[in-house]
Amino acid sequence: MYKQLESMPISITELAVEHTRALERAVWNIFSTELAVETYAQIVDGRPISHVYDDYCTSRRTDINGSEPSLEAKQVVEAFQAKSNPRLLQIDSKLAQAFQSTSIGEREFNVRLLEILAVLCHEIATILSINAEGELRQLPEESPFLPQPTELYHLFYTSSERYPQGVADIVGYWAEYRLFGGVVLFDRGELGVEARDVFIHPVGHYKIYQLSDAQIQRWAVSVLSENLQPKEIHDGLRFRSEKYARRIDPYDALSLNIYRDKYAAKIPEQRPRRCVMRLEDDPEMMDAIEELNQSRPSIADLPITPPPLLPGESDDH
Repeated sequence: MYKQLESMPISITELAVEHTRALERAVWNIFSTELAVETYAQIVDGRPISHVYDDYCTSRRTDINGSEPSLEAKQVVEAFQAKSNPRLLQIDSKLAQAFQSTSIGEREFNVRLLEILAVLCHEIATILSINAEGELRQLPEESPFLPQPTELYHLFYTSSERYPQGVADIVGYWAEYRLFGGVVLFDRGELGVEARDVFIHPVGHYKIYQLSDAQIQRWAVSVLSENLQPKEIHDGLRFRSEKYARRIDPYDALSLNIYRDKYAAKIPEQRPRRCVMRLEDDPEMMDAIEELNQSRPSIADLPITPPPLLPGESDDH
């Protein structure tokens, strides 16, 4: 069993002024998006809305049919936003030092910014999950569809017994998937403290994929912008895999030093057999199918053969 390293939280105001301002702006920008409100409102409700549920679960649920979170849950989130001050947020001192040692605009700055924001968004999700317990929860009275202790989960991140906040951390990883497209991981190197490359662990049977420098740069420009509207930030917030991105089987990630916290992912003892393979995870197969489709003649190119004449019919027109 992996244990979390002891940390010493510090206020973000203890960072250099420009780093504090950048982090504060990014937090406000993310929280201003409809995606963030929708995500955190579902946490307050304690259950997903229908189209979100269908995105990460394969079982059919007749009791989950709402198209948006409850009005009460949205009001709770908006009140939380209104009274929240990013300057009051605290982060791990080691994480803060790693961020502080980077220069704004550099790749390393963007990578560490993403790391901090993933952690902060996760922590806010745990706070809302704990505070909302027993209030706006809408769990069905009778439901055979509860494979986890919460409705909001990423299947690889459900080891609540190992998490500092227990079940609330399961919800936190789910919030990361909603806000970033998956749980945010890093190549930690041999010492386990680096952030060489960034990876996203999506839901379902998709493989973990690496983000390109261009993707990270575009994301940073979006969340640090002073001019973009929330809708524009919303559109650039969640990551999607590029076609030829490096892909890693979740079973191999830990041995390759790809993780955020070692204790987080639930890795099976034996490599699972993949009975389902996502086409997106095999770009060579995608290319082969595309080439095959292009080689097929279109309907317009096929010769038109008239039907045979019936007895007594003439071919005169």
